[in-house]
Amino acid sequence: MKRNISHLLYIVAIGFFTSCSDFLDVAPKDKVLEEDQYKTEAGIHGALNGLYRQLISTSLYGANLSQTALDAMGHFYTYPPSQPSGNKLSATLFFLCNGRSEEYGAAESIFADIWKSGYNTLLNINYFLKSMEGSTAVIGSNNKDVLMGEAYGLRAYLHFDLFRLFGPRWEDRSNINKILPYSRTTDMILNHVGYEEDVYSTADEYLDYLLEDIREAERLLAADPILSDDSAISKELISDFYKNRNRRMNYYAVKALEARVLQYIGDYKNAAIAAKVVTDQIGEKGKVFSWTNVTTVLANMDYSFFNEVVFGINNPDMLSNYNSFYNKTDINDLYAVDRDNLVQNIYSGFGDNLKAIIDVRARQWTESNDQGGSSVSYSQNGTYISNKFNISANSNLPALVDFQPLIRVTEMYYIQAEAALKDGDKKTAAELLNTVSSHRGIPETSFYYLTENDMDEQFYSHIESEYYKEFYGEGQVYFYHKRMKSDQMFPGYGGASVAVNASAMYNIPIPNIETDI
Repeated sequence: MKRNISHLLYIVAIGFFTSCSDFLDVAPKDKVLEEDQYKTEAGIHGALNGLYRQLISTSLYGANLSQTALDAMGHFYTYPPSQPSGNKLSATLFFLCNGRSEEYGAAESIFADIWKSGYNTLLNINYFLKSMEGSTAVIGSNNKDVLMGEAYGLRAYLHFDLFRLFGPRWEDRSNINKILPYSRTTDMILNHVGYEEDVYSTADEYLDYLLEDIREAERLLAADPILSDDSAISKELISDFYKNRNRRMNYYAVKALEARVLQYIGDYKNAAIAAKVVTDQIGEKGKVFSWTNVTTVLANMDYSFFNEVVFGINNPDMLSNYNSFYNKTDINDLYAVDRDNLVQNIYSGFGDNLKAIIDVRARQWTESNDQGGSSVSYSQNGTYISNKFNISANSNLPALVDFQPLIRVTEMYYIQAEAALKDGDKKTAAELLNTVSSHRGIPETSFYYLTENDMDEQFYSHIESEYYKEFYGEGQVYFYHKRMKSDQMFPGYGGASVAVNASAMYNIPIPNIETDI
C-alpha cells in the first residue's frame, strides 16, 4: 500500500515557518529563515545553533531519545508487571517496556513526536546546507567547511537513530521494501511529493545515503579545530564559537558515528578501524580526550565523565527536566530504577551497598523521593535515581552544566573489543574491556576483570552490563538490545531477566500521523 505522507510534510513545513522563534530560541537572533541570516558569519552561527536547539527538544535528545523513552524500552526504569489502572507515567512505561505502544495513546504519541520532530529537524538542516551554498557571507574557507561539516554530521546522526528506532534490524531488512525517507533536500518537502516510491528508501539505499553524509562530514571537518587546537575541549565554557568542540558535532564524533553504523551493519573490521581513530586520542598530554579521575568524579559529581565525551549537546533545560523526570514522590509518576535491578542485575557481584561498590559509576545512584515504594508490589525495596544530570549552575566544572552526552570514548572500546572477538583475538578483546574497568575504580584483582578464557561465555553478558553502567540517560541500551535481538532483558522491578516479545519490541510501527491516508 502506498503511504501518503503529504499530510505530515505539510505539518512539518508549516510548523517550521510558524514556530521557528520557539525551537530556535538559543539567543534572540537565532532565526534560520530570515533573509539576512546567512549574510554574516555571526548570523550563520545563530542558524546552526538553532539546529542544535531543535535536536535537544524533549521530543528528541532532550528526553525521548536519551533519558526517558529509549531508556524505558531498555528496561532501566521500574515498571509494573501488569497493566496498571489510570493514566500516570507507570502506564506509559508498562506499554513501552512490553512493546505495546500502539495500545496506549500516551506511549504511541511519543513515537509520533520523535517522527515529526526528527523529520522537521532534518528539513531545517537541509535548509541550512542549501542556504550555506548560496551564502555571500565573508567567512574563511576553513570555518565554512567546519560549519557545513557539522550540519552533514548532524544529518547523518539523526537519520541513523531514526533508522535504528523505526527501521528493521539490519539482518531482517529486505532489499525490496522501502522503509523510511532519507531527507537530503528541501525539494522533497516543498513539492509535497507524497508517495512511497518517491521519498522512501530501502534499508540498503538509506545506509548508502547515511555513509555518504558521514564521508562528506569527515571531509569537511578535516578543518576542525579539534584536530590542531589543544584548547578545543575545555571544562570551562568559552565564548569562541569554535571552542568547546565536544559540545558540537566534530571530526571525532563523525568517526565514532561511522564506527556505530558499521558495527550495526556487521562490518566489524572497519567499525574497529574507525573506532580506533577515536581511542587513539585518549590519554594524557597531547591527546584530545582524557580519562576522568575517580576522585574528580566523586568530588564534582562528574558522572558524565566529561573528559571522555566525544559528542554532547548543550541543553539549557537540563536541570528543570531533571526535576520533572526524577524529583517526584509518586512511584507511578517517576522515572526511577528499582534498587533490586541495580544490585541484582546491573551491579551483580559487587555487593548490596551501592555506596560501597568499588565501581565509581554506582555512586551516581541515590534514593528517590518515592514515598510509596515499599507498599507497591513491584518495588518492595525502594527506588533510586541518578545524579548524573543533577548539576547546578554553581558546579565546580561549568562545562558539566546543561550537558547531554551522546557519544563517549568507552563505546569505541566496546566496538573494538567485539571486532577483536569476531576475529578470534580473545586476548585483545579482554584487554580492551579491562581498560575501561581500570578507569572506573575497579582493581585488577576484581572478579570483573576478564581473561581471554572468559570471552566465549562472558563477553556479551559483560558488554550488556557495561552498557547499563556506562550509558544511563543516553539511549544506547535499547539500541544494543535491538542490534543483538535480545529475547531477554533485566526486568525493571528486579529479579532474573524476563522474556521480551522481540518482534514487538524491535519493530516500532511508523506513527499513524504518517501512515493515515
